[in-house]
Amino acid sequence: MHLRQKICKLYNTGALHITIGTFATKFVAFFGSIVVVRLLSKQDYGLMSYVENFYSYAFIFASMGLSNAILRYLVIAKDKFEKEQYFHYIIKKSIFVNIGISIILIIFSQIITIPDNYSGASYLIPIVALLLPFQDLLNEILYVIRTFFKNKLYAYAAFVSSSFLIIGRLIGAYTHGVDGVLWSRVLINIFFVFIGLIYVRKKYFMLKQVEVLPKEKRKAVSLYSLQYMITNGFWALFMLNDTFLLGLLLNDPISLADYKVAYVLPGNISIFATAIGVFVGPYFTKNEKNIGWIQKNFKLVYFISAIVVAGASIVIAIFAKPLIYLMYGEQYLNVVLLMRVLLLAAFINSGLRYTTANLLAAMGEIKYNMIISGVGIISQLLLDILLIPKMGAMAVAVSNCIVYFIMSVFLFVVFWNKYYRKYKR
Repeated sequence: MHLRQKICKLYNTGALHITIGTFATKFVAFFGSIVVVRLLSKQDYGLMSYVENFYSYAFIFASMGLSNAILRYLVIAKDKFEKEQYFHYIIKKSIFVNIGISIILIIFSQIITIPDNYSGASYLIPIVALLLPFQDLLNEILYVIRTFFKNKLYAYAAFVSSSFLIIGRLIGAYTHGVDGVLWSRVLINIFFVFIGLIYVRKKYFMLKQVEVLPKEKRKAVSLYSLQYMITNGFWALFMLNDTFLLGLLLNDPISLADYKVAYVLPGNISIFATAIGVFVGPYFTKNEKNIGWIQKNFKLVYFISAIVVAGASIVIAIFAKPLIYLMYGEQYLNVVLLMRVLLLAAFINSGLRYTTANLLAAMGEIKYNMIISGVGIISQLLLDILLIPKMGAMAVAVSNCIVYFIMSVFLFVVFWNKYYRKYKR
């Protein structure tokens, strides 16, 4: 097949749309974060980071992982009737669970003791608690579009909604500071959820009467969702624990702001691996019984992801100082070395670990991710607690490099044993 034909094929399937759309979405978010840093003082940016970090802990439990089940069970459902059964079950249960989590978060924020330097968080956390049900529901709507392999629409919808969210953050930061940033997230998510629900109901789910999903299938969905939630929870804790422990052990909003700035570029390295993963995931789900297909395509996906992420990491590391100066100003030039070490961690994470973990989850083997992530989070906590008092924010970067590498090796060994060694040709 000639290069032109390959490009045309990728265009028609929506692969290029997802790749470019994911990149554009992340770039808009990345650009927005730069402007927000400029609009807020270091003190306010540290406070906002603390509040959003607190919220992110609660979001780990959003819908008890049910939103992730959409990407699997709507793909493997045998017909449109079964798809709608899964859709109704997941959406209804998600809304009920998320309202409960929001209430608990609001109550919890009022009874815990918050450090003096973050005292404003007590009235800001209830604002983001209102966001949780709508943010999760918007994710579910986008996942539904993806499961019908409407790759172009998925890319457009994700980009537009993310762009509005970033614009809202900027306007909110400029007009009302941290309060405006948080309220903009709530209101814009509500807007897109309303539009999205109307669209997916009319486009994909028009049955007048839907039978209740059978008990055994509800049980399978719940078990898969719980395992996915635990795995994602462990993974989310990697970043959350970093910022939480830095705030707790150093009690310095300025140091926390430095770390958050240093992490922005390394954190966005994941856009490349994520774009590839978003596209290939459902195809691996669809072909999970075809071992030959998996063996052939895993090597290709893994190689492409590693090379692309490595290239981006090297370029950013070389131009780290001028990039920091251009984006954040002279006051943040002290984070250049920290950012370079975080770039190494980002390559190991996104270039080596992510592809294997993503494809195992897509093919229903989420338990391996859960176990290895659990080992990783314990290792990270021990290293952070031991090193942060001695090395400050640099300790987080060093511990991430070590832990991500160990996890990458374990996941690769699991994948190889399951899909290659077990089925030698």
